[in-house]
Amino acid sequence: MAEEYVQRSLAISKASGNIREEIAHYATLGNVYFHIVEYAKAEEYLETAIEESKKNGEATDYGNLGMVFLYLKEFGKSKEYFKTALLLSEKSGFCEVELNAHCNLTTLILFEGDVNGARSHLFSTVSKLEYMRSFLGDNDKFKLSFTDRQASCYLVLSALYCETGSRNEALSVVELGRARALSDLIATRYCLEKQRSVSPQTWIEIGKIMEKERNCTCLYISYYRQHLFLWILKAEKPILFDKMIIAPVADLLDEGEIIIVPDRFLFKVPFSALVDENEKYLSDTFRIRIVPSLTTLKLIQDCPVDYQSQTGALVVGNPVIGEVCYNRELYTPGRLPFAREEAEMIGRLLGAHTLLGEEAMKEAVLQRISSVSLIHFAAHGNDERGEIVLAPPPFMNRTPQEEDYLLTMADISQVRLRAKLVVLSCCHSAR
Repeated sequence: MAEEYVQRSLAISKASGNIREEIAHYATLGNVYFHIVEYAKAEEYLETAIEESKKNGEATDYGNLGMVFLYLKEFGKSKEYFKTALLLSEKSGFCEVELNAHCNLTTLILFEGDVNGARSHLFSTVSKLEYMRSFLGDNDKFKLSFTDRQASCYLVLSALYCETGSRNEALSVVELGRARALSDLIATRYCLEKQRSVSPQTWIEIGKIMEKERNCTCLYISYYRQHLFLWILKAEKPILFDKMIIAPVADLLDEGEIIIVPDRFLFKVPFSALVDENEKYLSDTFRIRIVPSLTTLKLIQDCPVDYQSQTGALVVGNPVIGEVCYNRELYTPGRLPFAREEAEMIGRLLGAHTLLGEEAMKEAVLQRISSVSLIHFAAHGNDERGEIVLAPPPFMNRTPQEEDYLLTMADISQVRLRAKLVVLSCCHSAR
């Protein structure tokens, strides 16, 4: 069993270009075969680990030397070592080292003031990232980790496109790095084609998304270091570009609805509560929608008409939890004030059966969640991981563990959720 799992991990490491993990897996397989007395295989894998480590180490060493001379401002020597590292990594197929070499060369070329040269290297880096990402399949955890580590490449390349006046290309690149795992998940659920690539063709297609959003303006936001970039998209109109935030583009927001695509920490901005010079809230003037990326918006547009449930509601209020194990410690969540009353009121308005207190069990929720059009939770939740605290099964002869009562993103991904609207009214919502 150990051999099977390490072989799987080795295959993933090879596909995604993670050289350090690949070498570690060769060494682990050597130890596995040693313990099951297959010494010839043990020797083969351990020798492979040593050889791969040497190759990888050589390219990495040249890259490290390049960084030394970069900080010494000896740019000629630095560039020579970076190029050698890039050449070695390309020959040996070390994707991770190759990416680092491209990034290092980009940094050096920017030091030299060659923006176009830096942009060219970054484009190669992003193309390589997209190639590596194609091997990750449908594993959301790998995709999220991969995106988090490499997000800066998309941001820097987008900023360089802005710097050289290529603002449509800048929008396409920054969009390429947005909400990738979510978009893939939506595409899989709706049986749609995954629609992203580094091809210049996507730079033309991106403007067509707004054609289905008439009487609406899209405000697309990105930032890099101290710079904030804004794009304004409207149906059948050119893409406009600006810097700062709402004020500089206020005159362009002339439709009754705004779609806002924030960036990272800007998702925490309460756009509806922003006020103008007359102390009027933005939500008093516009209907506001927030989306994580233009691609997710397009996937929703392309969703089959009959995909979502048209009737039924699931209302959950103030689950009774008791003492449970949370983060390996005993924990007793307190009552969430007015959560029961909130759920009862909404249940009456909708004419829906409400799961309250001890009835609000995880099992009961999962049984009904895929068959309703509207879902409303009034319960404790985790604002970082998106978990919702539900009631554990009754009469357990042990302390309930997290899998007994926590509704997680993994649970949701395994059911066929077809709701039109989901409301999370949790303990942290007011913040």
